Amino acid sequence: MSIKIVTDNCCDLPHDLLERYDIAVVPLRVRFGEKELPPDQFDHASFYRIMKQSPLLPNTNQPALGDFLCEYNRAVENNQQVISIHLSSGISGTVQGAQMAAQMVEGLDIHVIDSLKASVGQGLLVLEAARMANDGADVAAILQRLAEMQRKMQCIFVVGNLDALIKGGRLSKSKALIASTLDIKPVLHVNEAGVIEPYSRARGHSGARKKLLDIMEKLQSNIEQQTVGICHSACLQDADYLTQNIKERFGVKEVIVGEIGPVIGSHVGAGTFSVFFES
Repeated sequence: MSIKIVTDNCCDLPHDLLERYDIAVVPLRVRFGEKELPPDQFDHASFYRIMKQSPLLPNTNQPALGDFLCEYNRAVENNQQVISIHLSSGISGTVQGAQMAAQMVEGLDIHVIDSLKASVGQGLLVLEAARMANDGADVAAILQRLAEMQRKMQCIFVVGNLDALIKGGRLSKSKALIASTLDIKPVLHVNEAGVIEPYSRARGHSGARKKLLDIMEKLQSNIEQQTVGICHSACLQDADYLTQNIKERFGVKEVIVGEIGPVIGSHVGAGTFSVFFES
């Protein structure tokens, strides 16, 4: 039996990689008031423009059970095993939805994986699973590798615009005012439990980019042999800077660059940039 990799649209992998490895994507939804953004029509630039103008944060919802069942039943028809890798349970209920759907499908061995990561951190697990499946690895070998990546994957990011943190209740207005006055950039990470929490701070935009590189140097292990991930929300210049410096400083041969989509972007806003690597 072949292996089908399923994920959700919070993996933030480039579309060409999703298509190359035939990765199925189950969508989380984004809604501004009563208006839902169709997942197949996500326009990142338009989304961040609307978000900047809106007084409230958009709402996000996990996939419907039917979305999972559609992909799982298609795998049954194609006589495929399924490895379904999703956004951290510390951030969303997507994994629980996938598990419920898996229990409803008969005649199929479905392995639902809580990535404990977000964005391209999750995406690197998805990509590794897809590449291993493409190379003929069996389910047991893929699951073993994914467990290793769960333990080692670092997801570290800088929030460039504090408005989203304020609206989302993650940062008080008083602290935001102090941070803005002193030009302090919060550095956050996804911890071992898959929950977003403060990690460090940096002074100024250039200091924040350098801080991410310094953290990588401190935490990395054999990084030159890894595929490193970078993601950004409407700040491609920061992603380009990080890509160039990661390749030059660490000798990394492959860097995957994604753009933070509307789901994750609803919580971090525009101007956020991040790095993903194994420690």
